[in-house]
Amino acid sequence: MLCTALALVIAGNSALAIALPDIAEDLSADQVDLTWIIDAYALTFAALLLPAGIAADRFGRRTVLVTGLLVFGAAGVASAFAPDPTWLIVWRAIAGVGAAATFPVTLSALVDSYPPERRSFAVAVWSGVSGGGAVLGTLVAGALLEVSGWGSVQLVFGAAALVLLPAVAVLVRQDRNPNLPLDPWGAAWAVVALAGIVFGVVEAPRLGWTSPETLSALGVGLGALAAFIVHELRTAAPSLDVRLFRSRGLSAGSLLVSLQFFASLGLFVLAPQYLQLVRDFSPLQAATALLTIAIGVGSGTGLAPRLLERRGARLPGAVGLAAMAVGFALLAWSIAQPADADALTRWGVPAVGLIAFGFGFGLAITPGTVLIIDGLPPERRSVASAVNDITREVGGVLGIAVLSSVLVSRYRDDIAPALAQLPPPLVEPVRDSAAAALAIAAEAGPQGAALASAATDAFAAGLSAALWIGAAVLAVSALGCALLAPAHPQGTVAAQTPETKDVAGASDAAEAVPQA
Repeated sequence: MLCTALALVIAGNSALAIALPDIAEDLSADQVDLTWIIDAYALTFAALLLPAGIAADRFGRRTVLVTGLLVFGAAGVASAFAPDPTWLIVWRAIAGVGAAATFPVTLSALVDSYPPERRSFAVAVWSGVSGGGAVLGTLVAGALLEVSGWGSVQLVFGAAALVLLPAVAVLVRQDRNPNLPLDPWGAAWAVVALAGIVFGVVEAPRLGWTSPETLSALGVGLGALAAFIVHELRTAAPSLDVRLFRSRGLSAGSLLVSLQFFASLGLFVLAPQYLQLVRDFSPLQAATALLTIAIGVGSGTGLAPRLLERRGARLPGAVGLAAMAVGFALLAWSIAQPADADALTRWGVPAVGLIAFGFGFGLAITPGTVLIIDGLPPERRSVASAVNDITREVGGVLGIAVLSSVLVSRYRDDIAPALAQLPPPLVEPVRDSAAAALAIAAEAGPQGAALASAATDAFAAGLSAALWIGAAVLAVSALGCALLAPAHPQGTVAAQTPETKDVAGASDAAEAVPQA
């Protein structure tokens, strides 16, 4: 039951990434709208994850979990009937609130339901479900979209959460600590900071990078981030004590994990659109193609513990990030090649790129988590685990925003010459959305071929540019990891206590598959 709730939350975002082309066509959503549809969920999830965990300990796990599932399920069902992109974005943000309330309770409640000698098994089950949730969501969504519209994806996952409510209300214990202090101001500043920064980055291609709206949003976000740091330093009960980041290992591990998810979630949101719009894959084919990454992930995660034991976190962390950068570079190069390129360029190089990316992700995620876990004393393992979750989610939110913004900017530049040939009413839809351009081209018959070619070429060029940016970020991160991460092997996987292994193992397995 708890694992089902966890799988629904994880699958809630990865599933919709496959449906974005269908949403664009049905709701006339442009590329910026599509970015918000994914990032609205991720933003509220990331910002409220830690406060929700504290609230669960304060008010009771059952209360928070039931509330989270109710909000997640109701918002999911409602979003299936959204009449336009704005309402879908609103419902997605509300669903993210429910997901934030659900996620931390599933692990704590599951572990406490087992005797101490069986808790490692409970953690292993939770970890496997968490990692598999993203894969499950992608495949289920792909299958549903073969026979129904995008709303079916939201309806299925939302209804499943609501069906789960009676069992949760009866079976989950109400463990709580009514004296635990809350940090509402910390949560408020975190939401404003993330929302301001993400709004500025996502809307910049549409409003202009130097427009007053963009600069104001970025200013508000950065100002709120500064206020959050000051507040957390001064409050007696901070939700996230920023002094913890004085630890070199914690800081290096947080940076490593956040940048991995910066790249991976950006890829998982944008790649399905490319495969369906440019390569003409069906949703299920696109979902299946991306599973190529799992080949590399399995190899990387299998090698990581041995390297950690012998060489410490620095080597596997740096090599993993470098391999991810190579994977991004191969994908960026192959995507930019002409449509009539040879089979090796069109199919072989992207496959190698996905496997290299997956290998690097699997190799680097364990060192990143271990650096975070080992960066704090044993009595603060729960805080370290929370930091690991937060850095992952924040990195993903920013990655989706930045890489999508790069794609949109390049698409708008490259499609501009084709706009001169269009009637005025069609200029804005084509400029803002490749999906709209292809729909218009299809209705134009043979005369639309040039527009379709221009739109797919512009989208491919935009994705290539975004991946080159991602490759550069990963390459610089690999160098930073090689210079900054602690090199000593002591205190890593081989030297952990059973309790520490449980915490690190949960985080590692949960992150073995990038969760969009």
